[in-house]
Amino acid sequence: MKKVILVHLIFFIILESFGQKMNGESCSFYKKTSLKNAKSQARFTYPGDQNIDVTFHRIKLNINHNTRFLSGSVETSFKALTNINTCSFDLNNSMKVDSVIASNKKLTFSQISNKVNISLDKSLKIGDSQNLEIFYRGTPRSSAFGSFSISTHGNAKSPVVWTLSEPYGAPDWWPCKDDPADKIDSTEVWITLPASFVSVSNGLQKGTIAHADGTKTYQWKNAHPIAHYLISIACSNYQLYQSSFSYNGKKMPVDHYIYPESLSTAVKNQLDQTTDILKFFSDLFGEYPFMDEKYGHAMCNFGGGMEHQTVSSMGGFSEDLIAHELAHQWFGDKITCKTWSDIFVNEAFASYAEALFQEHKYGKDAYFENINDHVTRAKKITEPIYISNPLNENLIFDYGLTYGKGAVVLHMLRGVMGDSLFFQSLKNYQNSEFAHKAATIDDFKKIAEKTSSQDLKYFFDEWIYGISYPRYTFDYTQTQSDRLKINISQQKLNTNPTFFKMPIEFKIILESGKEMMQTFFQNEITQSFEILNLKEKVKNVIFDPNNFIMKDLINMGGITANEFNTENLQIFPNPSTEFIEIKHNLKNLKSIEILTLNGQKIKEISPSSTKLDIKFLTSGTYFLKLIGENESKTLAFIKN
Repeated sequence: MKKVILVHLIFFIILESFGQKMNGESCSFYKKTSLKNAKSQARFTYPGDQNIDVTFHRIKLNINHNTRFLSGSVETSFKALTNINTCSFDLNNSMKVDSVIASNKKLTFSQISNKVNISLDKSLKIGDSQNLEIFYRGTPRSSAFGSFSISTHGNAKSPVVWTLSEPYGAPDWWPCKDDPADKIDSTEVWITLPASFVSVSNGLQKGTIAHADGTKTYQWKNAHPIAHYLISIACSNYQLYQSSFSYNGKKMPVDHYIYPESLSTAVKNQLDQTTDILKFFSDLFGEYPFMDEKYGHAMCNFGGGMEHQTVSSMGGFSEDLIAHELAHQWFGDKITCKTWSDIFVNEAFASYAEALFQEHKYGKDAYFENINDHVTRAKKITEPIYISNPLNENLIFDYGLTYGKGAVVLHMLRGVMGDSLFFQSLKNYQNSEFAHKAATIDDFKKIAEKTSSQDLKYFFDEWIYGISYPRYTFDYTQTQSDRLKINISQQKLNTNPTFFKMPIEFKIILESGKEMMQTFFQNEITQSFEILNLKEKVKNVIFDPNNFIMKDLINMGGITANEFNTENLQIFPNPSTEFIEIKHNLKNLKSIEILTLNGQKIKEISPSSTKLDIKFLTSGTYFLKLIGENESKTLAFIKN
């Protein structure tokens, strides 16, 4: 209990520091803090038994919140995926199995290495079904983010029991197939606690049973496919704050289970935003996936939130956090990551949905404020978005990586595809063969490619499986009155990729004030592009005006044909392959230097030189610096 108390104490300190900013960041921050302080050791037995397909669970829990003791049973139906006479389920060794029953017969089993290995009473062929029930008991451990937790809230120290199984915590409190790819067709959860508790789980409440000993059983039924880690309970002396949501002629309850001392006017105002966000996301992604059941929240003692299907567990409430967890009902719950390496299809979309709702409600400035915050963090990331080590839970839920850079990648993909095709791809993904199933990042890529008729392999290779980001240098020259030349170069990286292939937008501002947009696809580290048939002089060229690319940019400015001869420093030809010539009017020139983009001196040349050999340079952009008696001049040139 000391570890749990420590985690909650840290949570309240963290919550105070976050103030009102509770969103995906607070969720990620809490998860990593919980892992650090609980010193979690994930059970690396994932994935579960790959010879069976689980179709149903009925989980019955009898909980003593004073002693933390749990006794229960899990009835499971499954189909054989190959010919088998044994099966196994994942359950932490702290929970002891008493018996396994099938067709009123006790089955032989062993419990070792966090597995329950069961010998079936008959052999099963491919496609055969089996139903069995595992009876077990013990004191569940609370690993990772608090897989099974008991605490108190308020001045009255009212007890609260909750679960948060993501990613590897479900076997801490019930025997399951520990694999997010095998979604269970339907579930029931029955929770027995003292009658003072209101017990909440997934789906719809089907009934309650009062017992003579003063306990009460809440029965919940979920009729939609669900990943095992999204099955949850939340139990306390909740007060129900209820509204409803109507869409496409359908109506469902929106139920908020709140600590009585927390149900203030301010919290009610926050909760009232849920229906507005439901409407916006339903318009954007497709109808809320569980309209025949419910949506809502259940308060628990942790920071941020957790997207349990149809009822998100919440440590507090803000507009961003409500939007984040609600977006997960589409991205994470309706379609679930197939492996924890593919967490992008869960968290990146929920994180980006926060920005989309801000754009919808407050405009583009709010949207870009959100994206720019993510960019700042994402630039520091040195890991690919496709999680390289899914055994590292801190890596899976790293905010700068999974949430931050993930959201930036979706922002960039929106720029590559354009708004219409991008948002259509999100709807198509939700209505694809992956609906109510599990998907990989590549599965989403295929939907985006099919929707846009674009080959997006380069984009996903760079931004999902690669690391870093591009460092661009560009300049432009109006070589003739009707012709503009744009030169682009990237700094060569020592990572994969070494440079980024990307479509790049340019805004061309003409002398009259008229503007035109032009997009070029850079697929070489150094490249030049021309715009022909200009009607007037170019005033300015803006690189990536809509900030669709995460980048560093060095803008060398532009030189027009009419201004060329008045410059104090001229380099031509530029770009060049072998030689460049220089002209200047600096007095008492002392030295000429060739520098890298980072300002490092590569070579110093005689000040009397007017033609420079650059064959020794690798392709890229460089600075030429001329140092005179009272001034110096620097200009970029490109070596092809």
